[in-house]
Amino acid sequence: MTSGLADFLWKWRYPLTVAIVLCAIAFIPRANITHLDNDVTAWFSKTDPVYRDYERFRDEFGGSRTLIIALKADSAERLFSAPTLDFVEQVTGDIERVDAVQRVDSLATATTVESRSPAPGSRSANLGPESSEPDLDVRPLFDPASSRNPDEVRRRALGDDLLRGDLVSEDGTVTALVVSFDEQRIDQLRAGVIQAIHGIIDPRLPPGVKAYYNGSLEISETYNRITLENQRKFVPPIFVITLIAVYVTFRSWRKMLLTIVAVGISVLWTLGLYSLLGYSYNVLASMLVPLIVVLAIADDVHIMQHWDEERRHKSPEAAFKATVAHLAAPLLGASGTTALGMASLATSHVVAVRSFGIGSAIGIMVDFAISLVFVPTVLSLLRAETGETPHEKYLIEPLRRVSMFSTRHPRQVLAIAVAVSAAVSIGITRLHVDTNHINFFSARHPLGQSARVIDSELSGVYSFQIMLEGQPDTLNTPESLQRMERVEASLRAMPNVKKVTSIADYVKRVNKELHDGDAAADVVPSDARTIAQELFVFTLGGEGRRELERMAASDYSRAQISVKLKSMSSDVVLELVEQADRVTKAAFAGTPIQVTTTGSGRLFSTLDHYLVTSQVSSFGTAFFTVFGVIFVVFRSVRFGFLTIAPNVLPVIAVLGVMGFMDISMNIATVMVASVALGVVDDDTIHFINRYRREVAAGASTDRAIELATVHEGRASLTTAMINSLGFGVLMLSEYKPTAWSGGLLGLTMAVAFLAEVFILPATIKLLPSLFGADALRRSGVRAAAA
Repeated sequence: MTSGLADFLWKWRYPLTVAIVLCAIAFIPRANITHLDNDVTAWFSKTDPVYRDYERFRDEFGGSRTLIIALKADSAERLFSAPTLDFVEQVTGDIERVDAVQRVDSLATATTVESRSPAPGSRSANLGPESSEPDLDVRPLFDPASSRNPDEVRRRALGDDLLRGDLVSEDGTVTALVVSFDEQRIDQLRAGVIQAIHGIIDPRLPPGVKAYYNGSLEISETYNRITLENQRKFVPPIFVITLIAVYVTFRSWRKMLLTIVAVGISVLWTLGLYSLLGYSYNVLASMLVPLIVVLAIADDVHIMQHWDEERRHKSPEAAFKATVAHLAAPLLGASGTTALGMASLATSHVVAVRSFGIGSAIGIMVDFAISLVFVPTVLSLLRAETGETPHEKYLIEPLRRVSMFSTRHPRQVLAIAVAVSAAVSIGITRLHVDTNHINFFSARHPLGQSARVIDSELSGVYSFQIMLEGQPDTLNTPESLQRMERVEASLRAMPNVKKVTSIADYVKRVNKELHDGDAAADVVPSDARTIAQELFVFTLGGEGRRELERMAASDYSRAQISVKLKSMSSDVVLELVEQADRVTKAAFAGTPIQVTTTGSGRLFSTLDHYLVTSQVSSFGTAFFTVFGVIFVVFRSVRFGFLTIAPNVLPVIAVLGVMGFMDISMNIATVMVASVALGVVDDDTIHFINRYRREVAAGASTDRAIELATVHEGRASLTTAMINSLGFGVLMLSEYKPTAWSGGLLGLTMAVAFLAEVFILPATIKLLPSLFGADALRRSGVRAAAA
């Protein structure tokens, strides 16, 4: 069959090559990635119940994906000075006029409540006919109707329990501007909007005041910038290092240029098809290029090495047909199993992981077709290079000695492999999941710096919300408000919780002021009429009504409890979210009130859970599908089982090293096991295919192992060295998951090579009745590609 394929490709090589190149050129505009989407909501299916809960919450109260701007002054006097307060007011108004901004919460928009004696012209009210009752003064913190005394503003801001620790720090040196957006439009405008906000604030900062940016939108935009920067910073040096490594390996500038062109064409096809499928580009999809480069180089090295061997004594046509006939089956098997390993990610609940798996699987198979047609065609047009190449001069003899060691000491080899696997597997027990976006960057990165300020001085970077739903006028009753109060008390006692707020706090705030600030009155009244009057008075002014609308619906059929947290590991956030959900449901048990825990914190902690389950399910799917294909490729159950140990060991090694080095499972490393399984089987398939061919040609077991090690092991070692050098560059990335992926990819290829040249030969030697040359000849086994 492969001979027929070789004849067909030789006949049509020029039209096929022209078509491949023209399509690659046509894909260039689509491969120029400019639209990125790294927001957490982009990773969810629109039908996911967690995401749909968030949409319901967003429709009622607005989204919780915000931009937090912390303004840190060198002293409280500086922050509460007239120039700084004027600056806060001016930038608040300017930011509110930016497209897609819904509101800005800051000291300039804050409302305070105080009791005081009636004064002419003041907006005050009392709750009863008796003039002796205290008056309630609801007014903006920056009251335009009175002269702004910085000391008075400071006193009122720090004296308000809802503002202190949220919009202003306890010591009065830090204040926050929290920007909320129209979430139906912000993802399309995000980069321009955030740039506009930076342009409003940064050039006008008063002396002694520094701005720090964080929050969901800033994190998403940082991911976008990092994704693009990784492409610009690392792809060129990877290609340059690859060029140099290929030249040093083959000492041929023609093969060097051919490799880079072939790899470039495969990348253009992959990115073009990925875009055509409608998939969005994100930080996970940025690993498409490194993955395709690794696999394309592996295919091209095998083809060029075999071409050199054939071309020394054959014509271009004969060398073309012999190379294609020899490599079509193992390349198809290797590419097919790798593609299936990646396609296994399609079982993930996470949209980005699913699209990455499908897109990369298609790209891998396209690369196989391109390599099998384009590379031999171009090689047939080049002048024959018959001299000894460096990889032959320096690698053949060491690999021959490796083969001799493996065949003479198989028990020792496997004993060492088992011991190493057992030791490394201990690290797997230390694996943990962490999608803390802040910790993915160095402490010196702006996100790390801003998180430290916001977490320590204000109410924290992360948040989630508890939505309460019932019939109209059921969430402003004394019983419901007292239940909310109990829930809040439980939540505040939890570690890492910085601020908890609900409509109950507004009622308590008003009630306390109506009792001259008496701490004993800081409670929810037991009388429904009093509560209704207090809420009514608070909403008489536009400022109070605007503030209360963010906490409860106008008919009090829905309300929210807002929980703000420090930035932390996602597993801690998930635990807090689930604990808060249990506490709230227990508090409202026996009532018609429905409890839903949602918000951005709920989204990303649920994403974390999905990533874990997807890793388990995708690896399980990959394991069975990959080995199923290997059974089919070799048409042999025994050789299918032979591939298990050398393929699983690199996966164990990678996961174990991740555990020992405290590398978390996250959005970039979650697919490492499936990728590793897909990549390492390439070496195994090529080795076994060559071994079976040599046995079928009459070689003894030791001789067949030696030839397979020298020829296929040499290609694997060359590929491992080239790719490890190239992708070692990724370890310089400031984004830790990218750096981890680069290092793990190099480790995977190194261990895969060692497994190929040590474990496979040792296993064959220890089981001669199954895999020995005589046993294979007796059973009539033929090479899969023969």
